[in-house]
Amino acid sequence: MSAPQIIIEQQSQLNSPIEVDGAVYVAAQNGEIIQYKDEQSKTFFHVASQPHSIKMDNKNKVFYVANMARQCIQKFCQEENNDEIIDFINEFEGMPLLGPNSILLSPKNNMVFFTDSGPFGETAIDNCKGSLFAADLENLTCKALALYCLSFPSGICMGNDEKTIYLCETGKNRILRFVQANAGIYYFSVYIQFQGRFGPMACAVSSSDLLYVARYEFAQVTEDGLISVYNQNGINIDNIILPQYPELTGMTFSVLQPGVLYITENSQKGKCLKLNVTPPDKKDKDKFK
Repeated sequence: MSAPQIIIEQQSQLNSPIEVDGAVYVAAQNGEIIQYKDEQSKTFFHVASQPHSIKMDNKNKVFYVANMARQCIQKFCQEENNDEIIDFINEFEGMPLLGPNSILLSPKNNMVFFTDSGPFGETAIDNCKGSLFAADLENLTCKALALYCLSFPSGICMGNDEKTIYLCETGKNRILRFVQANAGIYYFSVYIQFQGRFGPMACAVSSSDLLYVARYEFAQVTEDGLISVYNQNGINIDNIILPQYPELTGMTFSVLQPGVLYITENSQKGKCLKLNVTPPDKKDKDKFK
């Protein structure tokens, strides 16, 4: 495996890489949404406060932003002739959000899912008040899939069938799995319990349904980053070591190049890395130990 390539580097912390039409976007803590395209990076648009996660509805050209400091989900439409960013979701049943962490779009279900963790440390294991919410983009209703019971819920991703959601519960060092049953009801349980390192911060599912988990650790503790790979049986089939990149915060697979991961890391400066991994179909996804 080749060494990761730095494609974006900023003084500000970076999170939530996504790829749209061959361009890579990341959210910077200083409010910038940065675009990397044709080996050049630029500020694509700016968000007041602290964007922590971004997703794009490519069909409708709408960006959704998890703004942790403003405690809301925002949206920004590229095709409108103004720069207005609208507060889209800012409460649940009359209670303000703690501060959204990560967003997930499901075109098949016409839903946006998001974790609500508050700032780092606010929903630690002595204050498990984080949540996972789902909002219907058609009728704008919001429901809780896990309400005020999670310890710093952070990254989320979805299986390719769009019926399974994986959630990084960083404060308890584990992955939760939500499975959609009949009538749109989700049931969840502990899927992977880790030992060692601070906790999972981001996850992504490959084209062959392998789950990649970015396991965050403080730079004061270790110099190496770690991405663990799991098959559909929840069995660890690989571990990817990233020397000098321990504070992994975001991760996504390339749409155009399925064997490429884009990763954000913040141990010194904010960085977005491009990593070529073993093509997913080369892994033994049915392996048991």
